[in-house]
Amino acid sequence: MKQLITIFLITIGTFHLSAQKKYASKNIVVKGRLTQTSDYCGGAQPTEEILNELRSKQPVEGKIIYIRQVSTSKMANPIIKKIVTDVNGNFKVVLKSGFTYHFVEEWKHNPLEIPKDTEFVTWDENCFKTRYKTPDYILKVKTKGNPVVAINYHTPCFYRPYCGNYTGPLPP
Repeated sequence: MKQLITIFLITIGTFHLSAQKKYASKNIVVKGRLTQTSDYCGGAQPTEEILNELRSKQPVEGKIIYIRQVSTSKMANPIIKKIVTDVNGNFKVVLKSGFTYHFVEEWKHNPLEIPKDTEFVTWDENCFKTRYKTPDYILKVKTKGNPVVAINYHTPCFYRPYCGNYTGPLPP
């Protein structure tokens, strides 16, 4: 009977180890591209070509992005990688499969600072906190078939700030 129990325990242990190896995390190369678009903010009436260029996604060189590995614990999700885009807005990063990652802009890596209201701009603190906490991109890394991370940052005009209300003079 002891031998039967021993064989059973060894079989279960072997099965458990082989299952762990099968589902172990692998280092995966994830590719991405950062672009930006912009609003037309005043001045001489632009041509349709200029407006189309502002609306089209342009690569962002030298943009810093941070990656957090998302944890199910209540602890803060630590920054695990800092990446910088190349001249074409592209980047590559090695991440472990089986985990979820948040990609965030550099200002979201720093401690939250609500801008001070000025003569012309009042800031919505709740909106700003929500924007700060929201990742720019979420990726659950699989061993195969990961999408190319595509993040576009839109630059609004100074008189239409995110989470702000502008009441000053408008450009001509």
